[in-house]
Amino acid sequence: MRILLCLLFLIPTWLFIPLTTLAQTPPIKEDRIAIQNAHDFYYSQKYSEAIEAYKALLKTPLHQHSKDAIRMNLGRSYEKLGDDAMALQSFQAVIDDDPDGSYASQAVHRIGALFRDRYQYKEAITRCRQLANKYPKTQTAAIARYLIAQYTFADGGYDEAIGSYRSFLNDFPTSPYRNSALNSLIRLCRIRHRYTDAEKLIQAELSHKPNDINLMDQLADLYKAQEKYDEALSLYRTALKQNPKNTDILKKLGELYAERGQQDLAAEQWAKIVQDDPDQAYRYQQLGSIYTSHQMYRKAVEVYETALNLSPKNAQLYNRLADVYKIQGQVDMAVNTYLRALSVVDIGYSGRDTLIQSMAEIYEGAQQKRLLEGVIDRLQVMLRAASQNPSLVLSLAEAYFYRGNLDLALRNFRRLHQLYAADRGRILEKYAQILERNKNPKAADFYQAIAELFPNTHLAWGAQMKLVRFYERWGRWDDALTVLTSMTRRNNQPSAQLLLGHVWLHGIRDPGAALHVYQALANQSLSTDEKIQIQLGMATCYILQGKSNIAEIVLRPIADGNSNFKTEAQKLIGDAHLLRGDIESAVAAYKGVLDIAMSNPLSNDSLDRIVLIQSNSDYSNKPLKRYLEAMQSDLSGDTEEALQLCQETMKEYPTALIVDDLWMLIGGIHEREARYTDAITAYQQVTVLEESSIAAEAIAKIADIYRWELNAPDKAQETYSALIQDYPESVIVAYARQQLDALMKEKAD
Repeated sequence: MRILLCLLFLIPTWLFIPLTTLAQTPPIKEDRIAIQNAHDFYYSQKYSEAIEAYKALLKTPLHQHSKDAIRMNLGRSYEKLGDDAMALQSFQAVIDDDPDGSYASQAVHRIGALFRDRYQYKEAITRCRQLANKYPKTQTAAIARYLIAQYTFADGGYDEAIGSYRSFLNDFPTSPYRNSALNSLIRLCRIRHRYTDAEKLIQAELSHKPNDINLMDQLADLYKAQEKYDEALSLYRTALKQNPKNTDILKKLGELYAERGQQDLAAEQWAKIVQDDPDQAYRYQQLGSIYTSHQMYRKAVEVYETALNLSPKNAQLYNRLADVYKIQGQVDMAVNTYLRALSVVDIGYSGRDTLIQSMAEIYEGAQQKRLLEGVIDRLQVMLRAASQNPSLVLSLAEAYFYRGNLDLALRNFRRLHQLYAADRGRILEKYAQILERNKNPKAADFYQAIAELFPNTHLAWGAQMKLVRFYERWGRWDDALTVLTSMTRRNNQPSAQLLLGHVWLHGIRDPGAALHVYQALANQSLSTDEKIQIQLGMATCYILQGKSNIAEIVLRPIADGNSNFKTEAQKLIGDAHLLRGDIESAVAAYKGVLDIAMSNPLSNDSLDRIVLIQSNSDYSNKPLKRYLEAMQSDLSGDTEEALQLCQETMKEYPTALIVDDLWMLIGGIHEREARYTDAITAYQQVTVLEESSIAAEAIAKIADIYRWELNAPDKAQETYSALIQDYPESVIVAYARQQLDALMKEKAD
């Protein structure tokens, strides 16, 4: 016992400290539900809510890995909202906690990417260099040094990048980025024609990995670049001895023979690609691609046909075979190939949806139409023999679509719905989206068909929402209102209600009706973003109703906050000041928008407002204020009052600087109400005023009316041409040229 006690006294007391500490430290209890809710905000792209949730969580007990994950997502959320400083602060905190941790690695990448994504390579390099210097000999330093070399390479500093990669490889030989850095270094040496350096690097690696086929391949490519064909040939043969089934090496060996003019030897090597696996269609497809690239078209056709025997429903093979015929100018054979594919490749098979489009793209203009007419005739013959074949019905619908016969296309899409139960509307949606992208008004018919054929589905709901947006783009506000009213009766979704308020406010121009919608919606359970959108809508209604003070009370917290709607709220504050005649406060508010963001539609509108104010300050701003009254009446739906105010202002102040803007407002009202002749007359008044800064814009509006509303392409072309000739320095010239090009293309078709 005495001996035992003596031994115990000899044990250092510090060995007991960790046990005591562990005993006294309570286990960390994380709020997993709160963490998941915060992550849900982030992954739903509700970044403002995510930021608030993450900030609250960081004040609670957290395991280190949870804290790091939260800080990373917090930084990314700040990134999405454009707050670089806070994003960098979050990422830096992760690195500070553990510069060798896995989350630190992610943080270094995000710091670099924050600037790299804007092509600000020098700033990215500076930030990474600071990290490397602050945390030497850590994982953070390794990644930062690697990124320095990578960004220097991307910025075109090839020689400097070579030095950076060499330094990285010397200092961090076991880094997981070593192979990537080595490959980039070899590539750089080749770019700079430093072949000896590149060869030394590869040979050094081969000395450690003598059987590495990838290294042999790299060295052979290097020899080929220097026209050292014998050395390259020797390496490829060595690689094939180790792996005789390596199709990439067989392909490259054949290409080497082909470059030397030894076509037979090349074909012999390429043929080996299929010898060891003769029942695999993809091998024949690979061989066909090689033959095609070397203009060996007969052999290409043969191997593609062999592949199709093995895989008769492979749409990609038919496309490749048709391409071979197209290259040779054998259009009939190409068309036959496409039709053959359409008769056997079932709907839903990969690549099936590209067949008709690929066929249509053989020609353009009138030739394309003639080609598709022939295809339609042949498809109709095929359908007479197989009237219930859904693939042929779809093909006919697609052929009509690309031919431009959209009503017949839609009729056949409806027919397909009866034959092909597996379709859930995605096919029709695809073609509706194509029409929408091309701003074709027939898109409305396609979206309407989706809503009819697939009722009570998410697809139908989405189609109706897109239909409303489409009507909005084309100024068909009554149609939009009809659809939305029907939707909100069946399903009181906040998104549809918000859109309904938007249509009442900005389309029908009835602030009272819009305010009623927003107030009813405000009582529902909503996300933070939806609540803010309602507040913005209500504030706009208040502004147009002359209640600017109430509007500013609603808007100020949003403008002072950190949400996605900060800029919009600030701009509306400017509008509130402007429409109540407080010119100086309006300018200050609009400048506040420019301080938040310099290049988006809201900042552009704010800049336009500032220019309007500063360019029309004559007569002590009286004509300007009358113009603003007219604008408020127009935005509130009282167009007659707006027109009367414009006419009275011009009569009282005929030489005022704002006369051209008054005529533009008059023209806009007439155009919106389909009085196109009156609109053109009003816009023409702008063009005859001396030194009007908006004359070119007025001419563009006249040309647009001729093109889009009066279907007078010749007059539109003449007007766009006059704009380009008379106002060559105007920024609108680019738009006019674009429209002219489109008109010329339409005429050619």
